[in-house]
Amino acid sequence: MTSPRVGALLDAAEVEFADAGIETGSLRKIMRAAGADPGAVHYYFGGRQALVEAVLTRILLPLNARRRELLDRARMSTEPMLVDLVDALVRPDIEFAQVLQARSPGRARLIGAVYLRPADFVEATVAAHFAPVAQAFRPHLEAAIPHVPFPTISWRVRWCVFGTLGALLTHESAPFEPDPDDLIAELVRTLSAALAA
Repeated sequence: MTSPRVGALLDAAEVEFADAGIETGSLRKIMRAAGADPGAVHYYFGGRQALVEAVLTRILLPLNARRRELLDRARMSTEPMLVDLVDALVRPDIEFAQVLQARSPGRARLIGAVYLRPADFVEATVAAHFAPVAQAFRPHLEAAIPHVPFPTISWRVRWCVFGTLGALLTHESAPFEPDPDDLIAELVRTLSAALAA
């Protein structure tokens, strides 16, 4: 369980990194917003990189757990169709964007920035979190679009699916609220066609 002080630092870091960027966000602002002593980031996390990893883990764990849940649900009926797989990839981001926006406006930009412009260590953290999910999705994506070689599928998932999500989540007028189902349906239609093309 996270201590209140660590939780306050993570909350403040989410806001600052969403507003100013992961690499340029101010640790002083984070500590001030959290009501923490100067040096608290180093005391609790050891530095910026570990703080960023903790923020990303707090976001990516529930995102990827939701992806696995949706994949498992799709597999229970029959072999998942491509639209089911794409829904399982995009729905968690849109749902979680609503959660982040409810915490404070603009916070969903953090997810989008991770997908579009990650620093090297951020990309490594995201890849480590996403690797088991990618392995779980791979056989189903290959079965759903057997005419597309897997390296092409992988490239399209990275740049079509997550590139689109990144652009959407970083845009100031992204339409997540109040009901994201129309947005998700449009994304699933469009991105399924892109993957299968």
